[in-house]
Amino acid sequence: MYLSKSRALRAGIVVSCFGMLASAPVVAEEDGFKAGNTTITMDGYIKLDAIAVRTGDGGFIAEQLRDLYVPGATPVGGQDSEESLTMHAKQSRFAFRTDTDLGTGTPLKGLLEMDFGPGREMLNGTSTTNRAAVNLRHAYFQYGSWGFGQTWTTALFGPAIMETLNFFALSEGMPSQRTPQVRYSSGPFAISLESPTTIAQVSGSDTSMASLKQEFNDSVIPDLVTRYSFQAGNAQLAVVGVLRRLEVSGRVANFGAPATPTLDDETETGYGIGVSGNVTLGDATNLKFMVLGGSGVGRYTGFSFTPDVEVADDGSKMEAVDHVSFNAGIAHRFNTQWRTNFGFGMENADVEGDKLSEKSWSGLVNLLYSPAKAVTLGAEVKHGVRELVDGTDGSQTRLQFSAKYTFGA
Repeated sequence: MYLSKSRALRAGIVVSCFGMLASAPVVAEEDGFKAGNTTITMDGYIKLDAIAVRTGDGGFIAEQLRDLYVPGATPVGGQDSEESLTMHAKQSRFAFRTDTDLGTGTPLKGLLEMDFGPGREMLNGTSTTNRAAVNLRHAYFQYGSWGFGQTWTTALFGPAIMETLNFFALSEGMPSQRTPQVRYSSGPFAISLESPTTIAQVSGSDTSMASLKQEFNDSVIPDLVTRYSFQAGNAQLAVVGVLRRLEVSGRVANFGAPATPTLDDETETGYGIGVSGNVTLGDATNLKFMVLGGSGVGRYTGFSFTPDVEVADDGSKMEAVDHVSFNAGIAHRFNTQWRTNFGFGMENADVEGDKLSEKSWSGLVNLLYSPAKAVTLGAEVKHGVRELVDGTDGSQTRLQFSAKYTFGA
């Protein structure tokens, strides 16, 4: 069978990425390539971001935090404002999807997706090659009703995500982790056992520069996450539940506070409940929202803006942190080429330490233009504020321009 040079090159890439033998037969098809009884397709996008950022109270603790909006990284403390412009293509990504015909009628599908790690430390500086490390996003397969691997937490409901230029949409209120898990799905119901990580913070920490926390992976009991999605009139809705065993073993050390004495398998129970939705308001307008609240579920939203547990400076007590988060916005389509989105998000934590992050909120508005289905040009303004328990606050304002080319979809 004759293949054009471009198709032969694409076939070679697919074969290499999946580690197949050089002699394995690869057949070009209209949609992807077939190797044995598996059909392989590739998709993704190339995206350029130009982001002007102005902080109201000092600079970021790391330059890479200019790449995307992180609520806990907004500088606080009354220092001089700083301005910067960063350009990067690190949000670009590619994915391989597989569909294997087992001959039994049971579907077997896989997803392997990578990007180039916005926010991660670069291997070379911006003055030279602008290299960025390849970052694993998803490595997940589904056999029948069972899924295994790393993918979005079951707490995330896709139809409720707003279209934005920022890497993690509104950030506040959005379940933001991709995590190893085992998931069972049956119709509208999904339940998963997800990798447990407890985020701890010492009461005496000073989070003025950034809300730094410490991760502990001591628990042997995975997080239990459930989701039930349903249609109610013009609304797509989902109810989410989270149950966790939080455990810290060792010393907790955060910026601005001495390390605590060694904690010996201290445990707390975490739980949360949430509702997400996408409501059709007319032929061209949708309301999208996400709400999650509970105790010890700070890890789940806003890039872990809130710690799961707060630890006394002397290690005498550890308490799960009560927390609520939400976001909501309007998506409107003017026509097939022009559309806009505007929204608001918030995180609120019940913490005690004077210098711990208590609140974060942000708002954004954007205008997107697609001259062709595969191309999107956009502009977005985003303003975010972070406030500490003692009332000190700081802000960042981001003006972002993006150009994105989507392929394979």
